[in-house]
Amino acid sequence: MNYFLIDALNLAYRAHNANFELKNGSGIFSGMYYGFVRTLFSLKKRYRGYKFEVVWDRNPEHKRILQPDYKAGRTSLSSTVTGQIPDIQEFLTNAGVDQFYMEGQEADDVIATLAERYSREPGTVLIYSNDKDLLQLVKTGKIVVYKPKVGVNPEKFYDEEAVLGQFGVAPDKLACYRSFDGDASDNITGINRVPRKILANFVNEYTTIDKIYENLPNEKLTEFQRGSMVEGKKRVATNLKLVTLDRQLNSIVCDEGKFNKDGLIEQFAKYEIRSIKPENIIDIFSSSLNIKYSDPRDVVKVESFSLFD
Repeated sequence: MNYFLIDALNLAYRAHNANFELKNGSGIFSGMYYGFVRTLFSLKKRYRGYKFEVVWDRNPEHKRILQPDYKAGRTSLSSTVTGQIPDIQEFLTNAGVDQFYMEGQEADDVIATLAERYSREPGTVLIYSNDKDLLQLVKTGKIVVYKPKVGVNPEKFYDEEAVLGQFGVAPDKLACYRSFDGDASDNITGINRVPRKILANFVNEYTTIDKIYENLPNEKLTEFQRGSMVEGKKRVATNLKLVTLDRQLNSIVCDEGKFNKDGLIEQFAKYEIRSIKPENIIDIFSSSLNIKYSDPRDVVKVESFSLFD
């Protein structure tokens, strides 16, 4: 079977950003809900032979223990916006889409565990998110990360060659590389002013953080670069724990979808959605569950299609 795994909050926040001014006739914010529904429907029409599954975050407190300001720089949305999330979850249930989560874990780690499990089956796993951590999972011909269009940046499909082309390292070395490089979006500080090409060369040659530091005295670096690497050693070790995905979670919860046309009708009336009919949602998700075909995307593709155009 082919699987299509969706990073739920990643999609929900992008849906809000694309439709942040949208309200219904009563003044209730509706952009996040509308954008999410429209995107899911559009994706399912394109990927009818995939079983769609949606994955949610559940307060990764263990990562904030490692780094109290982890992801602290992100803008918080008001409750009038995030209040749409329970309705999105109800929509998914009514549309027959299974939802997954695990208390205390980010969606990334749940996705990693599911993708690892599904990759042992015949078929392809597509992961829909623009989170760079998920690129660690890429296996050409088995697991592909589908990065959606954001702004002027077109959508992109990542196989191993694409990851190597962008970062200079293969997916199985990406966590080590990103421990040195950092990630501003997650408030993870990397090594200052050491070129990424040098970092990638270190990772490719020595593979692990410990071996990189063991061989550091033999490397040709400026005095500043060497000092920066030495000063950041402890931080890099913490970063590795933050960015490395857990692929062996044991207590993942699945909320199974159950088709409910009346529930969809009620929600669509609340949000005044007329461009998509509840019966169309049920028809496409129910009629395509057993369709199987091979995925033609065996190489990375860059396209200009936007779900929000």
